[in-house]
Amino acid sequence: MTIGIVGSGRMGQDLFYSLIGYECRVILVSKNPEQIDKITKRTQKILKRDPQLMGKETPVITDSLYDLADCDVVIETVIENLSVKQEMFQRLGEIVKNTCIFATNSSSLDVTGVFYYEKAKERCLGLHFFYPLKLISTAEVNAGPDTSEETVKEMVRFLSMTERKPLVLRGENRLVLSKLLISLAAYTYKLSLEGELTLKELDQITKQVLLFGIFEMVDSTGFPIISQCLANLPDKLHSVLYQPLLLKVTELMKQGKDGRRGEGLLSLEDIGKKDTAGIENREECYEVYGVRFLSFLLNEAARYMKDPLLDKKQFQESVQEVLGLSASLKFLYKELKEKMLLETLMAEYEKTLDPLLLPADFKVYRER
Repeated sequence: MTIGIVGSGRMGQDLFYSLIGYECRVILVSKNPEQIDKITKRTQKILKRDPQLMGKETPVITDSLYDLADCDVVIETVIENLSVKQEMFQRLGEIVKNTCIFATNSSSLDVTGVFYYEKAKERCLGLHFFYPLKLISTAEVNAGPDTSEETVKEMVRFLSMTERKPLVLRGENRLVLSKLLISLAAYTYKLSLEGELTLKELDQITKQVLLFGIFEMVDSTGFPIISQCLANLPDKLHSVLYQPLLLKVTELMKQGKDGRRGEGLLSLEDIGKKDTAGIENREECYEVYGVRFLSFLLNEAARYMKDPLLDKKQFQESVQEVLGLSASLKFLYKELKEKMLLETLMAEYEKTLDPLLLPADFKVYRER
C-alpha cells in the first residue's frame, strides 16, 4: 500500500514519521523547501538509528504532487480552509489513479463540503487524527453520505495495520470527538464568565477529570484551529454556547496572538479581573464547578450515544482515550450518581432555559 500525505505542518509531519516502518510506502509532499530539507535530514537519522527499517520501503519527501500518482490513499493535512482543500483535491483528481482513496484530516470541515466538487465521492472520506499522535491511537473515520462501504473498510484496514483504533462515524455525528472537545472548552469558558473562578482555576478543575487542562488544550492547539472549530462545528443546539469563546479567541487573533507562543488564554488572563480571595469555602466552590463540568460532559456524551449509527462501546473507549479521562464514562456516571447529575443539569437549565442543558437519556450508562 502506498500512502501519500499532502502538507508538512505539525500533523503532516507527525503522521509521516508515525507511518515509517509499517508495511506501506509513504510519500510526503511539501511546498516548503526548508521543511523538505529538515524532514529529509530527520528521516535519514530515523532510518540510520533503526537497522530494521533499512529493508523497508524508503520514505519519499518531495515538492511535487505528481509523485503521488500511484498512491492507494492520499491524506490531506493542509490549512483549515475550505477552498484550499477543495482546490487541492481537484488538482489531485487529475493526477492519481482512479482507485485512489481521498482522505481529509480536517478537524472542523465536514466531508460534504470538502469533497463537494469531487466526481468519485464514493472514494472520499474524513480521516481525523488527534494530538499527540504518539499517545492517541484513535482516529475518526468520517464517512460522507456517498462514501462506499468498501472505502470505509479499506480505511479501517489501513488504520488497524498501523496500530490505530478507528472510530467510524456517519450521518450528523461526523467529527463527534472534535465537537465534544470544543464544546467542553466553550462550556468551561462560559463558566469563567460567572466571575467566581479564573481560567487557571477552572483549568485545574478540569484536570480532575481530563488528562489535560481544557484551556491548555485550547492554547496548545492554537487559536486559528480553535476559531475554525468554533465557527464550523456548532449545530443549532450549540451555536449560543460557542459564541463567547469564539469572540474572545477572534479578539486575541486580531491582536496578533495565536495561543501557541506563550500568548494563550492562560498566560494572557487579566489577573485583576476577578478577586477570588474573598470566596468562602473554596474547596466547596471547586467541587461545585467540578460537578458542573462532569455533568456537562456526561450529558453531551449521552446525547451523542442516542445515534443508532454509532458504536456506543467504541465511542466510549475513544472518548476516554482522546480526553484522557481518569476513568470510563460509565464509571464517572456511577461515581457522580444520576440524581446529582439530573439536579445539576436541571438547576442550570432553569437559570438559562438553554435546551443544551436538558438531561439526555442516561440509560446508555446503565447498559452492560
